[in-house]
Amino acid sequence: MEKDIAILGAGKIGRGVVGLLFAREGYRLHLYDMYMEGMRQLEAQGYYDARVTDGHEIDETTRIDAFDIVDSTETEPIVELLTHVDIAACCVYEGAFQSISHVIAEAVKRRCAGGDTAPLNVLLCVNALGAPRKVRGYIEAELSEAERAYAADHLGVCQVMVLAAGVPSEPGANPWQVVVSANPGLEIDADAWVGEQLEVPHVSYVHGAEGHIYRKVYCGNMLHAMSAFMGAHKGLSYICDCYQDPWIRSCITGAFNEAHDAVLQEYAFDSAEDAEWVEFIMAKLDAGVKDPIDRVMAGADEKLSRENRFVGPALMCLEHGIVPFYLARGIAYGLAYLAGERDVDVKDPAQLRALMADVCGLTEEDGVLVQLVAKHMRDIQACNA
Repeated sequence: MEKDIAILGAGKIGRGVVGLLFAREGYRLHLYDMYMEGMRQLEAQGYYDARVTDGHEIDETTRIDAFDIVDSTETEPIVELLTHVDIAACCVYEGAFQSISHVIAEAVKRRCAGGDTAPLNVLLCVNALGAPRKVRGYIEAELSEAERAYAADHLGVCQVMVLAAGVPSEPGANPWQVVVSANPGLEIDADAWVGEQLEVPHVSYVHGAEGHIYRKVYCGNMLHAMSAFMGAHKGLSYICDCYQDPWIRSCITGAFNEAHDAVLQEYAFDSAEDAEWVEFIMAKLDAGVKDPIDRVMAGADEKLSRENRFVGPALMCLEHGIVPFYLARGIAYGLAYLAGERDVDVKDPAQLRALMADVCGLTEEDGVLVQLVAKHMRDIQACNA
């Protein structure tokens, strides 16, 4: 029997991680993306290559042709698909949550009206904290009381930790090739999943997914972004070069340890699993993938916002009596980058405070962190002098 998965958002994560893992296991991919012109080009080509590499020994390419394209110029095709498939991977940015939730809600209404007892599990493959609550809220806002009761029993909205990153293809590669970092995998929230669990290699289930996504964003994604901010300041071009710079490496591992200590105090983890996860993240520091710094720094404002991957763990550190010295350094380098874009004079204390308030949501009530960031900014300026 053919197995099916809807992939909402057919970019590097959608096709290169989710698509690869499920295609290997015999699933047919139904690709839905708002870039319809590009999807038609991919459809005409009839295949795409998913390449997995660590920049060293690992370099594997899988050709994927068991897919079709879902017309995104109107809502009926995707609603019809979601009425019949059991699993949908949502690989879009948070700004698309509401529109995606609308088509899921329409599918839930049809499934309820038809008495469909099969589950529909939606996998939120995105680094957005609190994503399941937001998406489920959008969906339920469009449902009747009876439909909400149906959804409670048959709809799973699951946070997913994506254990890989999409990276650019090399010059001259097929335009529809996708490249991802080595050892791609997915960790699905076992507590939100409805029905029988999947048996797909490198797709696993975890309990306490909220803690896992905070650990991923506050530790792993923060480390990645901080290396980019510091590398850009030194004139480097690729993340792998940042990781090999002794000064940057010492700073980002210091920030990682601060954030990790705070997350471990906030959430409960199996010690063996956590040690394995840390080893997995640290191994990435020796990968040689040519991931451009500019790509990693995209959306710097969001990354530096109060609830995100720098200020969030720094404030969590302070709640648990941990001084976020290196995390504050990461914030300072990020703000230094934004200051250049915004023509802000960070040597002026008033302008620096205004920048911290505007980007990070930090005020005088966050005195310790504000002072730490200001100290690091002075150090950065002194090095530039």
